[in-house]
Amino acid sequence: MGYAYRFEVYSVQEDKRDRQADEPDLGVTSNVVLRLARVVPRMVNHIIFFDNFYTSLPLMFHLAKQGIHSLGSVQQNRLPNCRLPDKKEYMKANVSRGAYQEKITHYDGVDFSATAWKDNKVVTLLSTYVGAEPATTVGRYDKKTKQNIDIPCPKIVEEYNITHGGSGLDGQLPGTLSHTHKEPKMVHAPLFHLLDLAVINSWVLLKKNCTAKGIPEKQLPNLGEFRNILADALCNVGTSNGAKRGRPTNVDLEREHAKKPKSPGHPVPCKDIRTDGVEHWPIFSNRLRCKIPQCKGTTQWACSKCNVPLCLNSRNNYFRDFHK
Repeated sequence: MGYAYRFEVYSVQEDKRDRQADEPDLGVTSNVVLRLARVVPRMVNHIIFFDNFYTSLPLMFHLAKQGIHSLGSVQQNRLPNCRLPDKKEYMKANVSRGAYQEKITHYDGVDFSATAWKDNKVVTLLSTYVGAEPATTVGRYDKKTKQNIDIPCPKIVEEYNITHGGSGLDGQLPGTLSHTHKEPKMVHAPLFHLLDLAVINSWVLLKKNCTAKGIPEKQLPNLGEFRNILADALCNVGTSNGAKRGRPTNVDLEREHAKKPKSPGHPVPCKDIRTDGVEHWPIFSNRLRCKIPQCKGTTQWACSKCNVPLCLNSRNNYFRDFHK
């Protein structure tokens, strides 16, 4: 799973002063790739993946001459004189699902492979380093027979699917779990999108680091849970939840005497809140089970900020250990 490393804010018009002397003018979208790829080392066979918004023959040719391989989905109208099957004809019932055709060409020392593959729709991919062979198989559900079947899958499709989570993830995830369901104003949209991007980057890096340490993925929070943990930490780290000054209002008195519904348990706050050293006082409460996993006892002591029961006696000072 990839994360955003560099980005540009789209501004419709392109500033020609941003183009370096050795960079050709390949159009607005291709020039974006050239600028973002300046940090990629040349002549060491790195690979760049992109979707059909950026893929073009001139771009991939220029990258290949720089020693950078590339692979991306492509619109067939960007492949002149390439006799790939017509999409409408290929989607007819007489063409089996999983069928594919590959066209190969060579120009000025660069090999190109264009492959059209029929799945739920016709997918066209273009690459300078991988082709259709050797093909494998992938599992699909057949609605007619109501059974799982295996269909052919070209190598270029398999390669693209492995990396497609990185090339499209930053555009997909902000829409699935955004900060708000309302459409933001135009002036706020870029800021909110950057905030979402920062949260997603943090979540992806957390998963990478935990996976490298051997922590099972099932124990890691999903994106929604991570967002809640992050919001809780940012709102509560270094803050005090002490009583407000002045006489309590009628609303405060009503809330104090209101019957609180029973909760399934006391959630443990994140480490940033537990260890911020602000307003963590031991208070008397109802006798409850200590929140420390290895402790089986009950206690009347709790943390005023974390709101969790913790043993605090001559034998066990879990209140101190919990806040380290």
